[in-house]
Amino acid sequence: MRSFLYRRLARFITCEVKLLGDHPLAIDNKFQVNSLQDVFCHPFYWQLYTWLEKPPRLVVDLGAHCGHFSMLADVCVQVRFGKVQPEYLLVEPNPNLIPVIQRNLSKSGLCIRHRLQPGLVGARNGNATLWVSSSNYLSASLQPGPSTKAVAASYIDLDQLVGDRPIDLLKVDIEGAEFELIANYPELLGRVQKLMIEIHSAPDASKNNLLASLARAGLQRVGQVVEHSGYELASYQRA
Repeated sequence: MRSFLYRRLARFITCEVKLLGDHPLAIDNKFQVNSLQDVFCHPFYWQLYTWLEKPPRLVVDLGAHCGHFSMLADVCVQVRFGKVQPEYLLVEPNPNLIPVIQRNLSKSGLCIRHRLQPGLVGARNGNATLWVSSSNYLSASLQPGPSTKAVAASYIDLDQLVGDRPIDLLKVDIEGAEFELIANYPELLGRVQKLMIEIHSAPDASKNNLLASLARAGLQRVGQVVEHSGYELASYQRA
């Protein structure tokens, strides 16, 4: 009940935490509460602290939501390696979350070198309709659902965005579009050193194709697959 009430009152009575003592994160709406629980409060993502052997140069965050994953990654990098400044590329299709990300990064002072790119990923080009829940901006899908609002969105070509640079850390949380993404970007996957991915429910053939594509790209699973809220969290690294 207390959590329910805070999600409703967060806009008016805001809790703020200090990451590393110096980087404020204001939990000022219910979407931030949910995102904080999924990222900062889940041990899957904290493995970054011990998993990274050297400072990453480029971190790509697909499905950035509130920007919390990139912020957590920057906290881990700073504690582990000191005052280094990786480049963070955040991609988010929901226009309602773009100002949230901008505010979080600006206020916290984390991810100093970042680029925020609105858009969809999966297909290499074209347009689509994104269906956004009016009650939860973190819930967005290419399939319409109850109480969702249509938002026009364009696909971005990640090869053009990233170029031929190696990606030290790739995070994928794109609500089921990961199957299309993995199938369409074999060369980009060949430059990924570490991958953290949410794999949603799909027919066995789709999952098998995704796993085969990762294997062809030279990425091997590390650690256990974690079941969480109806999807799987998995980590991969270059063999």
